[in-house]
Order: sequence, then C-alpha cells, then structure tokens
Amino acid sequence: MHVRSLLVSTGLLLGAVSPLAQADSLRLGIGEWATGQASTYVLKTVLEDAGHQVDISSVSLAAIWQGLSVGELDAFTGAWLPVTQAGYYEGKADKVEDLGPNLTDARVGLAVPSYADVTSIADLAADGETFGQRIHGIDPGAGIMALTEQAMDAYNIEDWQLVTGSDAAMSQTLETAMSRQEPIVVTAWAPHPVFSGHSLRYLDDPQGLYSGDEQIHTVTRQGLAEEKPEITAILDRFQWSRADIEDLMAANQANGDYEANARAWVDAHPEMVATWLGENDD
Repeated sequence: MHVRSLLVSTGLLLGAVSPLAQADSLRLGIGEWATGQASTYVLKTVLEDAGHQVDISSVSLAAIWQGLSVGELDAFTGAWLPVTQAGYYEGKADKVEDLGPNLTDARVGLAVPSYADVTSIADLAADGETFGQRIHGIDPGAGIMALTEQAMDAYNIEDWQLVTGSDAAMSQTLETAMSRQEPIVVTAWAPHPVFSGHSLRYLDDPQGLYSGDEQIHTVTRQGLAEEKPEITAILDRFQWSRADIEDLMAANQANGDYEANARAWVDAHPEMVATWLGENDD
C-alpha cells in the first residue's frame, strides 16, 4: 500500500482538512512531551520504511482527541490511561478505537529531588515557603496538569502556583534547581529522561489521585482498521518498554533531532521492529 502525502498545517484546527487528505494521508497526532516525541517519530520511521507515508500534526491534546473523534486524525500513540487523560477519553470513547497499551510500565505524580525532606504530597502544605509555593508543570492542556490542580485542592495547597510551560522548560528549570541543590516540586512521569539523568523520587499520594499503574495507549479514529488494515496492524503490534525507550528519549533531549534519533533507534532494534511489522508471525 502506498499512502500519498498531503501535509497538514500544524496551525490548522484540523477541520479544514479536505476529504481527499482524510482518505489518502496517515495523520499521526503528536504529544509534545518526551514519550510522545519518541513513539511518534519511531512509528513514522517504521511505517515509511514499510512503504507508507505519514504526516505528523502537532496540535494541542484537546485538538488531538477531537481530531480522532471526528476522523480528521488517524492515530495517536500518547494516550495516558486509565487516569491521566481519562477526561479526554471518557468524552470520546464511543468515537475512537483503543488498540490497547504500547507501554505498560508508566507512572505519573509529583516528584522532588532526593535531597528534599518531604516524602508525601500531604507534607507540602507545611513547606510552602521552602518550595516558594510553586509546582513546576508543563502545558496547561496536559492531563497531568488537570490531575495536579485536583491534588492542590485535595491537599490544601490551592494557594500555590502551578507553573505552566513546555516539557523542555520544566526539565531545564529542574536541572538548574538541582545543580544548585535547591528545593523544587515538578509534575513528573516515567518514562522520562529526567529520571535517568537526575536523582528524583515521587512523593507519596495518600489520596490516590495519581495513578501508580499508568499505561500509554495507541488510539485511532473509527474506521481506520477497515480502510488501512496493514497500517492498523502495525499500530496494534507496536509495543515496547521503559528500558527500550530511555536511550532514545535521552538522545532527543540532548539534540532535539527526533527523526535522526528515531532512524538510529529503528536501525539498532531490527528484531523488535520485525515483530511490529508482523514478520515474526507464524
């Protein structure tokens, strides 16, 4: 199968995409965070090697779920479930297809450097001055930010500031604080290069607002399996582990060359890629 490319502007709200583009272009929504960048560009490389052509649309998380639900995006490999993106999934569950987890050993929560004295989110209310009453987060539409707003209310730190920004900005702020041995609280998820590069630990969550057993799922629009069975089969077989993804995320963080890094990763993991392509099936 050959899928002709019709580029979709990342500035569009998807609704202006023509029916021809919907029929002929495989459109992957990308979550602009470490795991999303890794999985999206690896799959793009694998699919293109298999003779398909892929367009990546970088839009907000809300626009990704909306695009999938109305058929204007084809697939998304960064659906953190069952908790982090539950609000998005529950509103679109009957309009999308969940292919299941592509990574199972994930986790989200609040984290601090190992030298910090606090051990639980419940401790933060008494240590506001220490941390400047700030939690450093990522983009405001991310599921972990909504969870953190709930946690701030539940743990009586609603007067703290939840600082928004990008994944890269949060990581840089964390790196600067740790180089100075300063206290800091960040929204955290694993796998993520900050855990391989720094000595971080999650804060206990006595109320269980965050998920300790989170998974990352691949979600598609309805009808993709019927229209593009070969591609959907690859998406369905796509699975890896935290160990598989860590070096790739570290390379992405180091140089930001997602396509080149994905190319190198795919070349270094031929057996796993063959499994995704179904070449190891009996």
